[in-house]
Amino acid sequence: MFSVLLGILGLSAMIIIHEYGHFVCARATGMRVDRFSVFGIGPVVWRIGNWKGTEFVISAIPFGAYVHIIGMEAGEEPSSGLPSGEGGPPPVVYDANDPYLFRNRPVWARALAILGGPLANFVAATLLYFAILASFGFSTVTSMRAADPINETVAASGMQAGDEFVSIAGETVEGAKPMERIAQTTAKHKAETVPVVVRREAQEVTLQVPINEDGKFGIGLDSGQVTKTPATWGQAAMFGLTQPWIDSSNALASLGKLFTGEAKMNQMSGPIGIVKAITKAADKGADRYLLMVAGIGALLGLFNLLPLPALDGGRMVFMLIEAVIRRPINKHIEEQIHGYGMLALLALILYVTIVNDLLGNLLK
Repeated sequence: MFSVLLGILGLSAMIIIHEYGHFVCARATGMRVDRFSVFGIGPVVWRIGNWKGTEFVISAIPFGAYVHIIGMEAGEEPSSGLPSGEGGPPPVVYDANDPYLFRNRPVWARALAILGGPLANFVAATLLYFAILASFGFSTVTSMRAADPINETVAASGMQAGDEFVSIAGETVEGAKPMERIAQTTAKHKAETVPVVVRREAQEVTLQVPINEDGKFGIGLDSGQVTKTPATWGQAAMFGLTQPWIDSSNALASLGKLFTGEAKMNQMSGPIGIVKAITKAADKGADRYLLMVAGIGALLGLFNLLPLPALDGGRMVFMLIEAVIRRPINKHIEEQIHGYGMLALLALILYVTIVNDLLGNLLK
C-alpha cells in the first residue's frame, strides 16, 4: 500500500512541478493568476492562502495540480475569476482590456507561460538525475528476469517469474544491455520454439519456450543482477544534462513505431499503468524509484510539447501562426479546437486505462 502511495505521489509531483512552471513564467511576465491548486483537482477543500492575487488551494481529487491563468480560455472576460464556492471570496472581475490578461500579452510572454510547464519538467528531471547518480552511483543491469504477467503458453513451457535468462537459442543474453540482447535474439526466431537457459535458485534449467509472431515471449521483464560503481560529480552532471534528452529521443522513437505499426496500442499505458510502474520501481529501492520519477518527468515535458490541440505544444502552434500572420487568431475558434482536442485526449486516456491498464492485466 505504501508503494502505491509513492507511485501516486511520484506522478503527482511531476504534474505539480509542471503546473508550477506555468505559474512562475506567467507571473514573471505580469499575467494574472487567480488560483494555483498545489495538490489535487476538482472542488476546493482547503484554501491555504493568497499571495499577490493568487489563491493557493488543495482540491478534492488527490492527484496532480492545476493553475488558472486569467484570460487563457475564451469567454473569461470581463469576469475572469473562478467561483470560490460557499464561504469563499467572490470572483474578481477584470476589464477585458486589461493588458495583463493572458490573451492581451505579447506572443513571447504567452509562449513563455506555456513553455514554462515542460521546461520545469526537464529542469526537475535534470536535477533529479544528477542527484541520483551523485548519491547512488552507476547501476548497470547485467541480466534480466522473467516477471509477471507470463502468458499461458510460456507458463506451460515451465517458465516462472524470477527465472534469470542466461541464453536464448544458444546466444548469451547476460552482460551489457541484456534487455536489448534478449529483444535482438528473440526477433531472429519469430514463431519458433527455442531452447532457453534460465537460472533458478542458483541452478541452470533448460526450457523449450515458444516465441510469438512478433518476435517476443509475451512476458514481463525485470532486472536481475545489478552492479554498482561510484560516480564523480562531473559524471553526475553530464548524466543529468543528457538523460532527459535520451529519454525524450527514445519516447519519440517509440511513438514513431506506433504510427508505423511496428508497435501496438496495447503497449501504451495510462495513469494507472504509470503509477503501477512507479510502484514497482519503489519496491526495488530508492534509486530505482527516483530514476522512474525522473524519467516520467522528462516524458511528461515531452508529451506536453507535442503539437496537438489541448497540449502546450498545440497552443504554441497557434502562437507561431499568430506571429507569422501578425494578427490574433479568433480565440473562440482556437478554444473550440482545443476543446475537441481535449475530448479526444481524454477518450484516448480512458481507452488505454480501461483496455490496457485494467482489462489487459485481467486477461493476461
